[in-house]
Amino acid sequence: MSIVNETIVLDFYLKEIDEDNISFLKGKDYFKSNVKESIINLRSAQNLSEKIEISKALWKLLFESAMSYIDPDKRGYDELFHYFDEYVEFEELIFASDSFYRDHTFHCLWVYFLGEYVMKSKEYGFLFKNVYKNENMFKSILEVFKKTGINEKVEKLDYALREILKTELYQDSIYCISALTHDLGYPLKKINKINKSIRTILPYFSINNFNEFNFQYDNIQKSNIDSFIEILTDDITVNARSKDNSNDFGEIMSKVLKLENDNLIGINEEGIKNLNKDEISKLENSSEVIVKLKKSRSKYISYCNDFEEYQHGIMSAFLLTRVLKAFTNSRFTYGNKSDIDIYDIDFADASAKMKILTSITSHTNSNYRIDDLANNEAILTFIDELEEFSRISRANQNRQYVAEFCRTDLSEEDGVFNIDFIFDNEELDNLDPERAFKGRCKRFLTLFHITELSENLKLRLRCIGKLSYDSNVYTLEIARKFAKITINGEEKNIPQYLKGRQFYSRDEYANL
Repeated sequence: MSIVNETIVLDFYLKEIDEDNISFLKGKDYFKSNVKESIINLRSAQNLSEKIEISKALWKLLFESAMSYIDPDKRGYDELFHYFDEYVEFEELIFASDSFYRDHTFHCLWVYFLGEYVMKSKEYGFLFKNVYKNENMFKSILEVFKKTGINEKVEKLDYALREILKTELYQDSIYCISALTHDLGYPLKKINKINKSIRTILPYFSINNFNEFNFQYDNIQKSNIDSFIEILTDDITVNARSKDNSNDFGEIMSKVLKLENDNLIGINEEGIKNLNKDEISKLENSSEVIVKLKKSRSKYISYCNDFEEYQHGIMSAFLLTRVLKAFTNSRFTYGNKSDIDIYDIDFADASAKMKILTSITSHTNSNYRIDDLANNEAILTFIDELEEFSRISRANQNRQYVAEFCRTDLSEEDGVFNIDFIFDNEELDNLDPERAFKGRCKRFLTLFHITELSENLKLRLRCIGKLSYDSNVYTLEIARKFAKITINGEEKNIPQYLKGRQFYSRDEYANL
């Protein structure tokens, strides 16, 4: 078992900085030293208000360094940082109106640091083996073209491949910005809760009629919102492929790329050396770059629903596009979406920003499902779920802030990622491991696409009671076409236990 807490993930991140493994901090001595100093201060801080102030400064340092690595345009940073300060202040009001509210100030930082810890720890590397699958393919193709000299002759192809590979360099920044900003739209979801708290107080002063705070967008803003949602549904892809369905490209590539179970494992140096001039010429003449822009109507509808309900994911993304010029300055022009020239798009820039926006939006989108931890959307959503419990709250009757609901243990065993939430704090009132477990089951069984899960994604989640009134072990196991719930080893019928018709039994999942 590996106990995961603030100290563990912060120490890991400090080591990553020292080893220069954070791409957006490389060569930035000012940011690197200040981020390190802030982390060290945060790790040792005891006072809650001190932690909040350190966290605010750290959030801004990380955001500025990560975002400017993708795009040097900093217009809007001051406004966003001012909003973040107001957001932190607003949380105090939410804490007062909701006794079970859990913080989002620290949470966004822990989602970032925990994600770095899980993604970059060798122990959990098997979870993310497909993250750079496409990039690795293009990297190998580019290497083949370089070794044969084709890249110098097919300039457009060389440019496209370099742009695609640049997105890999942005991955650290993409995840950092996604994690830091994914909950910025949360205050809008709590307006009704605040109204309810006000409504319970006013009658004591003989005030029975009052206007609740409410808001709506003007018509002119609605057109901007519609454009924003349209952009969110854009899926821009760049591919190197065979021209005119020629077989030459595929046949020659099969000689120079190493594949194992349809997975790329590298290039075949001997195969490249053995290519003759005719084959190199055929490869050159049969290769082309294709840029496609696809739109998803189902995504458009679900995103419209999200905006209508003020889901904080899409509202966070909307905030970024409204405030930061970096999200509206990308070079992307076209006349016909089926005939886009690679030179008309700054692919690495546009792709990185789109990944940030869609990741933030997807983490609260009810239609979104995970089948593999192969992209930023899935990783952010997954890590957000892992960090769900270890959050400051005011969830007890004495109005005291609680540092965490439970302890978290992570481990790997036989290719299974084990997540243990240990409930052992007797000082907390109404701590209910089974209630927490049922909530996780409902979330995981709807979030993970059980029938389409990648073979390398196997999870076991346990809520372990170590309390005088609950010493049970509640277990959920998930794999491809497999789901099982047990309590102390005794299997439960999933739909009956969760009291939901949207779930299947273990046998039914196997037969889907």
